[in-house]
Amino acid sequence: MSYCVNCGVELDNSAKKCALCATPVVNPNALVKPEDAIDPFPKRVVIPSAVRRRYGAFLASMVILIPNIVCLIINLVFEFGYLWATYLNASCAIFWLLFVFPFFFNKPKSYILVPLDALGVFLYTAVFYSVEHGEGWLFGLALPVILVVAAFVFSVAEWIKFKRLDWPILVTSLLIQVAVLSFAVEFLFRYYYSLNLLPIVSIIVSACCLALIAFFLAVLKNKRLRAWLSRKFFI
Repeated sequence: MSYCVNCGVELDNSAKKCALCATPVVNPNALVKPEDAIDPFPKRVVIPSAVRRRYGAFLASMVILIPNIVCLIINLVFEFGYLWATYLNASCAIFWLLFVFPFFFNKPKSYILVPLDALGVFLYTAVFYSVEHGEGWLFGLALPVILVVAAFVFSVAEWIKFKRLDWPILVTSLLIQVAVLSFAVEFLFRYYYSLNLLPIVSIIVSACCLALIAFFLAVLKNKRLRAWLSRKFFI
């Protein structure tokens, strides 16, 4: 370790000049040349992944927010006969809530994000309902469908988090839940419009899900097929 000849401060092996008084470092007896020594501080700033996530989410938020403010001001200043910016603002807001807002969390919690997403989708639907002067479908149809889908998303998120299962079993169970969801949503539509309660669309969806389930069960039982898929598709 060297010391500055001018102020006496202790110098690092990689120092070419004093950090305090900027006096050049000249030490012919140094065991390690300054250019070969390891710097005490890294030249490249390493930002933690959590900070990068929030920083990226902040930049994405500004990219979404600023054009929306500009469009809203233009729409208010220049009268076009209707608030066309409402559609843009509402669409960008729901996009931000669904795809950008989760990145502000280090570990997103489903019990926080799912209710917020459901509320955001409902408010998004309410905006178009008020603009288009709906006829009662907001609370009679849209809200029940949103709640059913939100409950499905929450259950799937929690199930995946706590059930560390093999991927064929995971996909099979998800397909079963999709089939159940299709029956629930179609029942709400048919009940609201006073249609025949025979779930035609849900039966088709369930048939497709059953066919896929049969395929994944075959993959689960066939070790050679599973090994081939793992080798070809890294799953």
